[in-house]
Amino acid sequence: MLRATILAMLVSCSAQAAEPARIRFGLQDDIAPFVMPDRHSGLMVDVLRDAMATQGIAADFLYLPQKRTEEALRKGVVDVTTSAKPGMTLPGVMSRWPITSFHNLAITRRANLPRLDSVADLSRYRVTAFNGASRMLGQAYRDAVQGNARYSEPMTLQSPLLVLKQVDVVISQKDIFNFYLDRQSYLRDGDFDLVYHDILGKPNEYWFAFRTVEMRESFERGIAALYKSGDIDRIFNRYNKAYGTSRDFFRPLDCRFAAIKPHDC
Repeated sequence: MLRATILAMLVSCSAQAAEPARIRFGLQDDIAPFVMPDRHSGLMVDVLRDAMATQGIAADFLYLPQKRTEEALRKGVVDVTTSAKPGMTLPGVMSRWPITSFHNLAITRRANLPRLDSVADLSRYRVTAFNGASRMLGQAYRDAVQGNARYSEPMTLQSPLLVLKQVDVVISQKDIFNFYLDRQSYLRDGDFDLVYHDILGKPNEYWFAFRTVEMRESFERGIAALYKSGDIDRIFNRYNKAYGTSRDFFRPLDCRFAAIKPHDC
């Protein structure tokens, strides 16, 4: 009996030892092609999964509205939140540098609105923006849109409204705008020529917050390994081919790890 019990304990311990370490990321659920919950993929998902795999760690993902990712870390539901900012009161430790970057633009049709001189101009037009834009884009932006009865922030970005001439301006990061534009069917008329107005200030950068220092160190080693092996370029190329996605989203990582760094890092 004793021998059987000891054997069972050894088998149990061996099984547990064989299980890989795991880390749980809380990801914003409405930023395709960076996160695509319905496909359990996306540029950020693939980068995080492959980076942690270099360290022998399996990555799990919980897809949440942006405002709930911080709460998930506080409650221990996830080990990492990907939408942190310096100064936030969060458990654990902050990444030592920003990870992602949202360069939001004011997008118009050239035939309808070829020029926007400043963010204040948004007060005069029909504008739709990503959900939470008025909270994230600064006081000048809030001043411009708060009295505009034709301003909206739907739960899902409505890029085709610009093509259908139902709005004058869409506020979005370019890759996200194009993803939501291309995934819906509609007729494009002859004057479909877009202008991307860079009037909203600096890109909105995000840090990661980790439950432990050890998790942060494993992540940093994993990202460095992806760049060293060239696997990061293969991931970028795959998304560029499938969706036309640029490298702008991970510009902070390119500035730190890429052999040829972006301009103005």
